[in-house]
Formats: sequence, structure tokens, C-alpha cells
Amino acid sequence: MGVREYFQYDPSGDYLNPILQGVRWINNQYEPIAANNIAFDTLWLFSEVLGRELHIISGELRFRVPETGEFLKTHKEENLGRLAAESTLRQLVTQLLNSGMSLEQVAQMMNLSTVEVRRLVGENF
Repeated sequence: MGVREYFQYDPSGDYLNPILQGVRWINNQYEPIAANNIAFDTLWLFSEVLGRELHIISGELRFRVPETGEFLKTHKEENLGRLAAESTLRQLVTQLLNSGMSLEQVAQMMNLSTVEVRRLVGENF
């Protein structure tokens, strides 16, 4: 089986107009996928293969889940979320250690290894 869908994205707009285009294999040939223009700088295409909408919002490519209306996180958003969660975990572990619990007790309670607990709080404990 060949490629059922093919998308092109040109963030600079130097080569494609519109900057997001796609084709779908239909009746033994590639047919253009109709773009849905929402506003001047916002358009989207639906990928049947992915089951996702490919959105261009102010020049940025984003993927949206049609069933929930939520956009998938970008790499930057995902990384910021991970860092925030780790910071929260670090604060909690520090509070537990400061309350008198041992490193081993905190590790067991948090379902972490003692190595991971040490990594979170450094060598302060």
C-alpha cells in the first residue's frame, strides 16, 4: 500500500500558498484536501489517517483532536509541563524530608528509588 495522505508545510510562505497543503489518495490518484479557512492567518486540514486536524495558527503548525477540541502540546509546552511537575515533586519531597522522614521512607511513600529522591533534592539530605 502506498502513501494515503501527504501534507506540505512551508512556514515562511516562500514556496506554498497557502502554507499548509495536503493531498489524499482517492480513486488511484492524489486529490487536494480542501483547506478550511477560519481567519486570515488561521486554516486547517483534516487528516483521515491521523484522525487529527492540522491547524496553522499565526504561522504555527498545531494538531487538534476533533473529538475533544484540544490541541496536542508542542514540544515546548510538554517540556514546561514536565519541568513544573518535577519542581512540584521536588518541593513535596523536600517538605517530607524536612518533617523528619528518612530518605528511604520518602522514596517508598512516593514510589521512587532513593537515587531518584537524591537527584530531586541534591545532596542536601
